[in-house]
Amino acid sequence: MATTDDYGQGVTVASLTDAPDAEALAKNVANGIVSRSVMRFASAAARTAALTGVSAPVEGMLSTLDDTDLLYRYNGSAWRLVAPFSQSGQETISFSNLALYTTTVTFPIVFASTPRVFTNINSQSGSTARWGSRAYGITTSGFTLFVYAGGDGSINSTWSGVPVQWNAVAP
Repeated sequence: MATTDDYGQGVTVASLTDAPDAEALAKNVANGIVSRSVMRFASAAARTAALTGVSAPVEGMLSTLDDTDLLYRYNGSAWRLVAPFSQSGQETISFSNLALYTTTVTFPIVFASTPRVFTNINSQSGSTARWGSRAYGITTSGFTLFVYAGGDGSINSTWSGVPVQWNAVAP
C-alpha cells in the first residue's frame, strides 16, 4: 500500500509490500517534485500547451518563462507575477541655452501594461540648480523625459553630462 512523503506534500511513495513497478515509482517521484518546483517554459503559450489534463496547473505552482525572464505563481485561476516587473536606466543630459529639454526614452523590454515611471535629476550648483524632471507620454515601450528650470529663474542654462535616472514599475 503506497504512502505519501513525510513533508505532507502529497508525493506518493511505494511501500515494500507493493509489487515492484519502477516506472510507477519514478513517475510518482518525478510528478511530486516537478509540480512543486519552478517549472520553466519558453513562453506563456508553451506553458498553457504543456499544463493540461492531469497536468493542469493547481494553486501555488510556480513557473518562469524564457521570453520574459519573470517568475509567475498560479493563484487557482490565473498566472500572476510574483514580484512587480521593473526597469531602470539613466539619460545623460547635455544642451546649451535652454529653459527646458525633452528626450525620448525607450524601455529595454516592453511592459505588458503601462508602467509607473519615476525620474530623478542630479542638479548641479549654479545655473543648473533647482531643475526638475518628470516623465510624460508614458507607454508600454517608453516615455518622454521632461527636464525643466525650477523656480529660481535659472532659465536658458547650459548643461553638459548631467545624469537623470529613471525607474519604471509595472502596475
